[in-house]
Amino acid sequence: MVSLFKIIKVGDHGEVPGPEVYWMRDFDKWYRLTFYSFLLNTEEGYVLINTGLPDDLTLRNAFLREWAKSDKCKFSFTEDEKIENALSKLGLSTGDISHVIITPVQDYTIGRIYLFKNAMFYFSRKGWFHDVVNPTPSPFLNRDVYLPKRIRNYLFEEAWNRIRLVENEEVIKGIEVRWTGCHHRSSMLVKFEYQKRRICISDSAFLMGNYEKNIPIGIAEDIYECIRAYDYMRKECNVVIPAYDPENINRFREYSLT
Repeated sequence: MVSLFKIIKVGDHGEVPGPEVYWMRDFDKWYRLTFYSFLLNTEEGYVLINTGLPDDLTLRNAFLREWAKSDKCKFSFTEDEKIENALSKLGLSTGDISHVIITPVQDYTIGRIYLFKNAMFYFSRKGWFHDVVNPTPSPFLNRDVYLPKRIRNYLFEEAWNRIRLVENEEVIKGIEVRWTGCHHRSSMLVKFEYQKRRICISDSAFLMGNYEKNIPIGIAEDIYECIRAYDYMRKECNVVIPAYDPENINRFREYSLT
């Protein structure tokens, strides 16, 4: 049973070109994206979905500048948005977190994972191969950008015995994950019941418009997986939270840490 749910803003993506958000559309528009972590309290302890951005964004922002041809598209965060500082507002420390779910494996989800010394870490089994240990990763992804060396060293050395690979199952009592793909091979939907509503969090939708209008995200490794994820959410979820929508804080104010 989930007794607490909080949406925590942990950074900004700035503005991104329209086709990144809506597949093959809005070439003349830019959209804002925001990064979040999600905190739940369960019978098995505190659960955190994603850990926020790494301190050093130099390589990531250089990549984005070259890709978007603009400084509008850049990662940033404030001191208050560091997950350790956000948790302190709730009277918690990183040591109080028992479980961390990472979806997808990217610097903006895994960037502060090394702070969680007492937690079990849950990754997509399929995504672990494709996005973490695959000896021939995708040629258009720079592993040092999306999985910084400091994080790799932490996972493979200090945290190795606390890693669990999961797929389409209840990973903590009351919290299920479902592999979706769509955005990345390591992308999972997280589903749980809170206050008698089934809540789903998914990066298959960047903004609510992806889900409501059935338009795949532009940064998709398989757009048909996106459509299947939206179909699943329409059947299974009372509340759908797109992973990067700046309106999440206002739309779901009752859950937001402000």
